[in-house]
Amino acid sequence: MAAKVKLRPKIAFLRNRKGVAAIEFALLGVPFFMILFAILETALIFVGDMTLEQAVERAGRSVRVGTVTKTNIGSGDFKKSLCREIRVLLSCDKVVFDLRSYSDFDSIPRAAPIKEGALDVTGFRFEPGNAGQIMALRAFYEWPLITNVIQGSMSNLSGGKYLLSASAVFQAEPF
Repeated sequence: MAAKVKLRPKIAFLRNRKGVAAIEFALLGVPFFMILFAILETALIFVGDMTLEQAVERAGRSVRVGTVTKTNIGSGDFKKSLCREIRVLLSCDKVVFDLRSYSDFDSIPRAAPIKEGALDVTGFRFEPGNAGQIMALRAFYEWPLITNVIQGSMSNLSGGKYLLSASAVFQAEPF
């Protein structure tokens, strides 16, 4: 009879269902929230990319129609006008841009200037160009990734950063 008494507490413990939800939440909660935060961060990156695209498109239009050339806007003022478009979501300090003319559309670089895991801004210029020239405005922003799930798959810069890029390629109108 003493043997049956010893087994009863173990059986009672195994049949007890109190706390099952807490244990399941502990097992599934962490992966669930990691995926949830990864989805939110991906959405923020998408919105940041669209914001940069729209800002570059508007700034490129001012170059295309000759506003920048006619008013002799400098590099600093041009960056301020670009930053006015992105100030809600992106930091102006991290935005770099390259504006210059090209001899033909094929000579415009298509790849991001990444060298050894970092954005290479050597050779970036601010040349608003003249009427009829083929122009390219390229802007880049280093987005810091927060979620570890995203860092492994999306990081294209060292330090767990993702490079947002936007470009506007056009032939300047006669002005």
